[in-house]
Amino acid sequence: MKKSLLAIAAMTAFAGAAQAQSSVTVYGIIDVGVMGATNSPNLNATPWGVSGTPYASSSIKTVNTSGQAFGMMTGGESMSRLGFKGSEDLGGGTKAIFDLEMGFNGNGSVAASNAGVTSGNKANVQGGDSALQGQLFGRAAYAGLSNDKFGTIMAGRQQNLMLDNIGGYDPVNAQMFSPINFSGAYGGGGFTDDSRVTGLKYVYKNSGFNGNLLYAPGGVSGQSTAGTTTGAQVGYEATKWGVQAIASHTTDATSLTGVTVGTALTTANTSTLNWISNNGTVAGSNAVAVTLANTTAYMFTAKYQVLDALTLKAGYERENFGTPSNSQVYSGLPITPSGYSVSGVYALAYNYSQNVAWGGANYQFTPAIKGSLGYYYVSTLSYAGKPGGGTSQFFSALADYSLSKRTNLYAGVMANNNSASNGYAPTTGANNITTSVTYGLGMRHTF
Repeated sequence: MKKSLLAIAAMTAFAGAAQAQSSVTVYGIIDVGVMGATNSPNLNATPWGVSGTPYASSSIKTVNTSGQAFGMMTGGESMSRLGFKGSEDLGGGTKAIFDLEMGFNGNGSVAASNAGVTSGNKANVQGGDSALQGQLFGRAAYAGLSNDKFGTIMAGRQQNLMLDNIGGYDPVNAQMFSPINFSGAYGGGGFTDDSRVTGLKYVYKNSGFNGNLLYAPGGVSGQSTAGTTTGAQVGYEATKWGVQAIASHTTDATSLTGVTVGTALTTANTSTLNWISNNGTVAGSNAVAVTLANTTAYMFTAKYQVLDALTLKAGYERENFGTPSNSQVYSGLPITPSGYSVSGVYALAYNYSQNVAWGGANYQFTPAIKGSLGYYYVSTLSYAGKPGGGTSQFFSALADYSLSKRTNLYAGVMANNNSASNGYAPTTGANNITTSVTYGLGMRHTF
């Protein structure tokens, strides 16, 4: 009996020692509030709770209504999320790590694209594509190894290098009040679907210097480049300043567009898209049309702490869109991770480019109060045989008041002005509306 008790005690001590070498953390953010928008369709019309924001679409189009709306806001400053991350000390400065992270909305639903929403009244459903298409852990699902000297390598679903970088160099780092923060198209190097990819990422940091690599294979049989995303980043960050340079390319990037129930797809306008496949009349409520394109983007960002309380931030991104390389292999394939019914597949039929630039400042008035100002400019360039490109300008302001280290209140406003243009650039919409204003109050709690 004594031997049994001693054996149990020894096993318990060993289990405790083994457990002490590893750790698992439950973390998250809950961000809720109220918002208003001028020249907006209905708010809360979709699971996002923020449909109708004038920059919801990756092409930065205005809404097609002159109405004003007031409703609930979810994720005004940060998307609400729940995550589980952990590490295990393997010795020699090496750790095994993992992260599982899901996004959710203020109504409790899992964060998802509303590109598949096919309401009969499309005027009241202004949606957009998203890399989050209803996956349980759509924000992150990876494991890897981290070493003090050699860096970190991760495998699984994770952020594009550009999306990793934007948060630290966006002057108004708030989802509802910054176009580059809300629309994943900028973090995805052109199409929002690629702001989060499933692949391999290597991150190296040493004495302020960082060098990162990303490789996400498409996994298409017989076509090694189809659906593949690659990226590289170099940069340096000191105590008071930082600079980063990133390049990203996706072959056969996808962009989703909702389709109205009962609409039969035939052929696309061949001046803009080439029809590849069509599955006929849309019967379900989660149907999407898929556009394919090759995307290449370059991003340069910088920040400088001028005073203890004042930090300046700026960035530039060049996005290039071209005809896809392997469009034929996608005919009839279910190429969305969400399980949406693919009603039609189209290939971009021309090449064009887009310039994105921003600048602004953060000022820490007191330890509890911070103010942020930002200006964002988006310009789609003209292309052969097409009219000149259009522009969008955004003016943003945000005030944060920290109640504690984990809880803060915030107030934000963003004004948007667009110029008339072709369908793949900022447009005035059906009612010739060129301006809109989004404003809101919210509370964010981290745990």
